[in-house]
Amino acid sequence: MGKAKQNKKGEAKALTISHPNSRKAVKLAKQAIRQAARQKTKQGYAIKRNIFGEKLLWFRDNLEDDLIYTPQMFENLIEKYLSRFENELEQIEIKHSIGQRKGRQHASREDIIKMTISREKEEFNTSGIEMVNILIPQQLAVFREWDADLDKIHNFTIRRISKTFLKNYTAVHKLPKDIKIHANNKLTSESNEQSMEIV
Repeated sequence: MGKAKQNKKGEAKALTISHPNSRKAVKLAKQAIRQAARQKTKQGYAIKRNIFGEKLLWFRDNLEDDLIYTPQMFENLIEKYLSRFENELEQIEIKHSIGQRKGRQHASREDIIKMTISREKEEFNTSGIEMVNILIPQQLAVFREWDADLDKIHNFTIRRISKTFLKNYTAVHKLPKDIKIHANNKLTSESNEQSMEIV
């Protein structure tokens, strides 16, 4: 039974306990369910945002300095991203091969990695991986300077990058007129005398 409350005069006031099927109880139950659902949605959004932030951080840390990215270079970078777990999988394989183990050591981690790789490769080959469009020089410059603050993600042009998108990119988007690629693989801008090497 609930603790008795006191009114303004200091007299004990009995707590009223609602019937489980009363309108008040049903209303309170609905509010609790709605609040729990809202909290679950917030947590799901936060987890998704953190995972996306980690992916962006990997790409930022693996960018080549002072290069303007071409579709082929961007594809190579994505392929590198998709193979980032290879060393860990090799280590797990070595542990499996040592001795006569009955069970698979690190089985859950291995399964998660393989599922992640499979899903990401399928995304890249079909609908595309969500990523900053670093083929736009201005976006690339902002992305290089990013300080890993997740609240600044809205500053980027995020789009789905797929193999098809990269393959068709040069046919649809042309380099600016003042930028030329020379035979010696140097990319030079006429507006400034700087040159950036493309590898």
